[in-house]
Amino acid sequence: MQQVKTIKILISYDQCMVAEGFESVLSSHKRFQVSLIRKNKDMYYDTIRSGEVDLLIVEIEDVSRDSLNFITKLHHDYPMLKILVISGIPPLELLKPLVNVINGYLLRSCSSEKLFLAIQEIFESGKYICSKLIPILFNDNKKDNFNIHLTSREKEILFLQFTLKDNNEIAKRLHISQNTVRTHIKNIRHKFGDFNQIQMMRYTCNKTLHKDHCLPLCPNCKFFANGS
Repeated sequence: MQQVKTIKILISYDQCMVAEGFESVLSSHKRFQVSLIRKNKDMYYDTIRSGEVDLLIVEIEDVSRDSLNFITKLHHDYPMLKILVISGIPPLELLKPLVNVINGYLLRSCSSEKLFLAIQEIFESGKYICSKLIPILFNDNKKDNFNIHLTSREKEILFLQFTLKDNNEIAKRLHISQNTVRTHIKNIRHKFGDFNQIQMMRYTCNKTLHKDHCLPLCPNCKFFANGS
């Protein structure tokens, strides 16, 4: 029986009491280990650099330009680190660039079950955005109505990007080389231009490029299946 890997977590906070609540909740799950709790912008880079942290949970009282810059720098310096932001509803002009550099965003009002689900999705599929934020991210539907010409193979690969772990799995599924997969992904991204990963996912669902034509690509985006 394969042993489940422990996820080592660092909690960075604006409100200490909230962070201690997260620690208590996470400690009740046998897969999670809270390694460190530090105030936002404290120097905990050595801990991240040493590989002692798999996931950084950043609790922010209010998302601001400063916090966006702080998290963007973290992502740039440690691209392999998973980042989950927990806060309130941020301004749209800050939410969109923030989503590009984090792995998950959860509203502070969500339940502990959603916290567990968010972490699970981050490590299984790479992204989790609280469903209450999705309508805010996509309040402009122009990109939903935009039609992008993709070849049949590109459609397959676009779908598989959101359902398989990596390029190696895609290559095995389609019986092609990883280099060929990478070339297709490069062409797909070129065609989508400035679309981010979540916008590409929404497009895939709305255009029913997923094979079963009814199921959403992630559990927190069920309204995608209805094209809403």
